Amino acid sequence: MNKATRDKFLSIGGLILLALGTFIIAFIAFKAIGSLDPDIQSSYYANLPAARLAGEIERGWVPELLPSGSTDISETHNLDANTGTGTFKFPSADLDAFKAQARQVAGAEVKEVSTITYVVYSRDSSRFELVLTPDPQKADAMVGVWGMKPIR
Repeated sequence: MNKATRDKFLSIGGLILLALGTFIIAFIAFKAIGSLDPDIQSSYYANLPAARLAGEIERGWVPELLPSGSTDISETHNLDANTGTGTFKFPSADLDAFKAQARQVAGAEVKEVSTITYVVYSRDSSRFELVLTPDPQKADAMVGVWGMKPIR
């Protein structure tokens, strides 16, 4: 790999880490502010079956379209604005099956840029946007974030 190619990969990696870091800071701030507002609620689930059992997917606070091995699911939503955000982790081995599953959802868009996968789809009257990227702390894992907002 020549220097120009290596520098390009390093700059893309830096942008990924910056975007992920910014999202995490915003997520923490959103959770802290949300504790003052009764319309803002947060939840944590160890895995996807736990989130499903709690009814979070049915209510639309957690995307129905997540990798099957998703764990460490944290979500925060605003009841008044019908918006939400969340994070999750999953084994990198689940990525290809997840992309195939996402491509089967009517109207879903799946885009890949370098090591980042973007998935956008609508359910009922909400639009979900997911960003998936390799976990910088664990070689065989991925991290994901999502945002949800109403379709107007």
